[in-house]
Amino acid sequence: MHIQSIPMYGLDVGTGSSNNYAYLVTDEKSKDAVIIDPANPPEVAPVLKEQIDSGKINLTAIINTHHHWDHAGGNSKILSQFKGIPVIGGKDCEAVTRTPKHDETFKIGESVTVKALHTPCHTQDSICWLMEDGNERVVFTGDTLFIGGCGRFFEGTAAEMHTALNKTLAALPDDTKVYPGHEYTKQNVKFLSTVLQTEPVKKLESFAENNKETQGKFTIGDEKQYNVFMRVDDPTVQKATGKTDAVDVMAKLREMKNNILSLGPTNSIISAIKSNMSGADNITNEAVGNPVSTKSQVLETGAAAVQDFRPVKSICAHLNAYHVYASDPGRCVESNHYCTHLNEDVRQCLIYDSPDRNARLIGVEYMISASLYGTLPASERCLWHSHVFEVKSGMLIMPAPSVVPASVWEVAETKEMEEVVGLYGKTYHFWQVDRGDKLPMGEPELMMSFTGQEQFPKFKEVVTDRDKRFGADHELKAEKRKYIEEPEIHEDADSMWKSQSSADGEKKQGIGGINTSGAQILKDTHSSTNKTRRHTQLRVERDIGGIATFIECLRRYFNLASLSTLARPRGWRRQALANLEAVRIIKWSKGVMKILDGKQCQMHRSFKDSGRKMGSMG
Repeated sequence: MHIQSIPMYGLDVGTGSSNNYAYLVTDEKSKDAVIIDPANPPEVAPVLKEQIDSGKINLTAIINTHHHWDHAGGNSKILSQFKGIPVIGGKDCEAVTRTPKHDETFKIGESVTVKALHTPCHTQDSICWLMEDGNERVVFTGDTLFIGGCGRFFEGTAAEMHTALNKTLAALPDDTKVYPGHEYTKQNVKFLSTVLQTEPVKKLESFAENNKETQGKFTIGDEKQYNVFMRVDDPTVQKATGKTDAVDVMAKLREMKNNILSLGPTNSIISAIKSNMSGADNITNEAVGNPVSTKSQVLETGAAAVQDFRPVKSICAHLNAYHVYASDPGRCVESNHYCTHLNEDVRQCLIYDSPDRNARLIGVEYMISASLYGTLPASERCLWHSHVFEVKSGMLIMPAPSVVPASVWEVAETKEMEEVVGLYGKTYHFWQVDRGDKLPMGEPELMMSFTGQEQFPKFKEVVTDRDKRFGADHELKAEKRKYIEEPEIHEDADSMWKSQSSADGEKKQGIGGINTSGAQILKDTHSSTNKTRRHTQLRVERDIGGIATFIECLRRYFNLASLSTLARPRGWRRQALANLEAVRIIKWSKGVMKILDGKQCQMHRSFKDSGRKMGSMG
């Protein structure tokens, strides 16, 4: 058995600092060979071609350790050059054709026996591959086991990682050589030394300092000596974690490693501060105030190196789209959402004006499933908007990281859009950066989404400019998303556009002989009303020909017990005098009544039963 490591530095575009490995494993007798995790074809394919053209190998399969793009993302391109070979790996791997069961075996050529070891945790389709040729044993561990470390628990639990490391892999013969998916040894050993100061740890540290590559140089037996994730029963490790149960120790170790970013605390702070402060003076925004001081930079960066920011770390998606002001549909603002999942039905997003380090926090958005939206009261539902047009038009994007191949990211983004298209959002902006505010001014603004391109006259111009900045193409995205089924949008959602449509209809017909719209009436007679009261006017505009809608909105707003209470002058005035803004709304309503005077209105049944006419409300 011959193993050739292929470092893939090019996966980190622009820096050449990636640390992934692909492995070419060949049965020396038959020359049959497999390529493991060929994530970056530009670096892997030339090696394969040279070996094939020279008659050194006969490529028989692609093998993947798990589905992440930096392991399986190159499968399709490799297959386009080396046709007809199977892809063996987890069920979610790109172009996979075969997923062996746990402990299932197969051969490479005549001599190499391969066994699939299912190790779910980092991903649920993670498989470690044990290969044996006579007395030689090796295991390709992907992102499950590293030299001196283990992978993050992205799709699994501490219990699953404990099983993967300390039951499945620990059961292998001690002389089994370890070939991980990444070169993380140098940073791993820095964490190990904070927990254990043993001779095996010191030897590993010395080797890592003097060798760029460590794959295949250490065994399962070695890992049991220094890898704290495989020493959960060690009293010293338990003391460091404050836990004694093996699974609890595993969980705490992972948490500790995440928190200090795999570096010793002192060096971490110092190096991070130096890195963070270089060029920091050049980072600016339009907020008023003095530049960030050196003291603040030191405190900020030092805290970031040692404190735990779990709520922020749980952010799992960056979305970019445009929000429109409910109070002024002529204004919209680009919004960068950084979202977390509270559960399968609720997401929450911080909204920034840009994706830059010094971006301004301008708002928040909550997203909920259609089933939850349906449980909301009608007065609440009209504050929420749909995402159908945003998704189907390609306006809503997940900006791609530079290190991820565009084709791979496009698939992931489109899958995310399948979920977002059915969600309802409630959004408030606090900082009106589009009008040049240097600080958050006034009260929060309710924001909506566009539901059609006609509402956004400069749609193509604005969105195309955005696309250039993010390397996106909204038209291509719209084409790829055609298959996404459009859910039925609840009639109470997107109320701003429905009220505007109704108002536009009234403008064409004229009300009481005056050629104007409900929105214009509100603007002319109530321009000084606080913007938060415009939520009420939006509801009135929806059906200004039906006075019952108007009464019901006011009743809900002032929390009056009944329509009859609203109709009684004393009850009305007593409630209104408690709030100056309420008095303004009453004055505005009188103006509306005068315009509507003499016009036949449809009355709500309960209003009819009261036996009162519209004029009695004056």
